[in-house]
Order: sequence, then structure tokens, then C-alpha cells
Amino acid sequence: MDHVNVEIYTDGAYSPSRKIGGWAIVILENGVKTKSYAFPIRDTTNNRMEITAVIKACQWLILKGFTEAAIYTDSMYVIGTMTQNWKKNKNEDLWAELEQLASQLNLKYIHVKGHSGNVYNELCDALAVNATFVD
Repeated sequence: MDHVNVEIYTDGAYSPSRKIGGWAIVILENGVKTKSYAFPIRDTTNNRMEITAVIKACQWLILKGFTEAAIYTDSMYVIGTMTQNWKKNKNEDLWAELEQLASQLNLKYIHVKGHSGNVYNELCDALAVNATFVD
């Protein structure tokens, strides 16, 4: 396979009033947006959605046969836990799944400031929030 530069923006959202979360990923291949996915999950938390979005990004990479990517997230919770060994006090099930998937990949985690005008972060945020509006 020719080398493809893959960047994936990830985001999670949660609506306490609806008790529905949403995760989203936006995939760029060689700088061009090629796919985006979003999905709702009931009875969750914002942090669980942030982790789930990165899990879904890893699953997509493995499914498509990619071995490396840049993961963009506005979640310092994800960045700190995956790159600085922050203590995992909660969400151990998701952290275990993410670590197992990430161990198969060469990932570079990049923090992007949320709501700061980054086009793909804003799109990913909108998709995650929109996913919380299911009936």
C-alpha cells in the first residue's frame, strides 16, 4: 500500500438532560477529508465518549490496514492518560480496550484547543453533539 498520511479528529459529547452521549471521528487522508462517523450512546459520560471516539478511530485504522496516524483531540483527559501515564481512576474498561488497540498502531496524539476555529475539530464537535439528539 502506498504511504497515506492519516489524520483523525476525535470528539465526544454528552447531554445530561437527555442522558445521551455522542462520539465522532473525522478522517483525513493526505490532507483531504474522506470519511466521518458519529454515533449516540445512552447513559454514559462526556469522558467515556472522548475515549470511545479514539477507540473508534483505532478500530477504523486497523480495519483499513493502516499502521500509523495522528490523532487530534481537544481532550486533555485522553492526551494525558495516553501520553503522560495519568492515573486511571475511572473508565478502566475503555482504557484497556484503547490500550490494546493502540498497541497495534503507531499513534501521535495532538492536542487541539476546542472551539478555537479549527475546521475539523469544529466539525467533529458538531457531529458528536448532533449524535446526542436521537429520539
